[in-house]
Amino acid sequence: MDALQNRVIAGFLCLLIIAVSSVVGVASTLGPMRTQAQRVFYIGEGRSNPGISVDLNVILAEAHNVTVIAERYLGGTTAIVDGQEYSVDNSGVVLVYAVHEARANLQQATGPQATYRATQELVAATRALRSVLDSTQLSDQDRNLLAGCMAEIDNRMALLNNNQYNQVAFNFNQALTRFPANILGPLAGVRPLELFE
Repeated sequence: MDALQNRVIAGFLCLLIIAVSSVVGVASTLGPMRTQAQRVFYIGEGRSNPGISVDLNVILAEAHNVTVIAERYLGGTTAIVDGQEYSVDNSGVVLVYAVHEARANLQQATGPQATYRATQELVAATRALRSVLDSTQLSDQDRNLLAGCMAEIDNRMALLNNNQYNQVAFNFNQALTRFPANILGPLAGVRPLELFE
């Protein structure tokens, strides 16, 4: 009780309690905001605005479909990588393997920025494979299937470019720059969100 009667110690304890409760308050406010923004990335905001993962899964599937078509026509040899057999075109460029590897990179990507880079890599590899297939004599059915796969990839890329996640993450990051979050947020361990770019 003597410590509470000393004004200096009492003032210090009061400031300490205020500081700790402020940090806890910021963490309890910003933490759920950050979690909600992350949910927009993975899950989305309902049926009208699904998460990025929905579009990524379609891109992964369509890129695989393009490799299936390619493997029917790109003759030459095969390469075995990590226990899987991949077609190699006659010029020695392992385009099918490049798409398979880009798919694996996207499936293993963590975080919005890494996911964005892996998506760009997969789409570029798939388009390169398509350019080879465009100069290949495909059946009408496979040519139509290839066109449909690429159209779906392009549509999903357009949806990704218009997804709400970047705006939600930007708004959250802006909130972190305002007082008191700019001072107390780092103390509470709240970090800015990566953008999908």
